[in-house]
Amino acid sequence: MSAVQAPLDTAVLAPRAAVLVVAAGCGLLAARPILVPIAGRDPTAILVAIFVVLLAAGGLWPLAEYTGRAGPGAAGLTAIGPVLALGLAAFGAGRLLSHGGAPLPLTGTVVALNTLAAVAEEAFFRRLVYGALAHHGPVLAGLGSAVLFASVHVTVYGAWVLPLDLAAGLVLSWQRWATGSWAVPAVTHAAVNLLVVL
Repeated sequence: MSAVQAPLDTAVLAPRAAVLVVAAGCGLLAARPILVPIAGRDPTAILVAIFVVLLAAGGLWPLAEYTGRAGPGAAGLTAIGPVLALGLAAFGAGRLLSHGGAPLPLTGTVVALNTLAAVAEEAFFRRLVYGALAHHGPVLAGLGSAVLFASVHVTVYGAWVLPLDLAAGLVLSWQRWATGSWAVPAVTHAAVNLLVVL
C-alpha cells in the first residue's frame, strides 16, 4: 500500500461481510435436509461439522461496540436469574401445551448434538445476527434474528414450525436484550432442546 492510499474502512466492509457470513450460515442451516442424506446412516459427523462452523462464525465474528447492551440487565448480573427463569418457563409452558412426543431416543449423542446445536445457533443468531443489527435498535435486532432463526428451521421441520420458532426466537432475542449477552439464550435453548428429547 502506498503512502497516499487510505486504509480500508472496516466500518463499511464489516457490515457487508457480516451479511455474507449470515447468508452463508443461514444457507448451511437451511440445507440440512440436503446435506444429512449425504452422510448416509449416521448424520452425526455432518451435523457436528455444520454446528461447529456456525459456532465459529457466530462466536468469533468481530462486533463493533454497539452489540445491543441496552437492556435492563446489561449493567450487572441481577437480571440473569429472572430472565433465564422467565425464558425457561415460557418454553416449558409451550412444551406442555404442544403435547409433542420425543422425536429421537435419549442417548448421549442426541443430548450432545442438541446441546451443540443450541449453543451454535445462539452464537450465530443472538451474538452475530443480533449484534450486527443492534445499531438499528433492539427491536430490529430482535425481530431480524428471530425471523432468520425461524426461517432456517422450515426446511427441516416444515412450514408449521414457523410461528412456533418465531415465538421462540423472540423469547431468546428478548433474553439477549435483557441481559446484554448471548449466554442466557444459549442456556435456555440448550435446556429446551433437552426438553424435546425427554
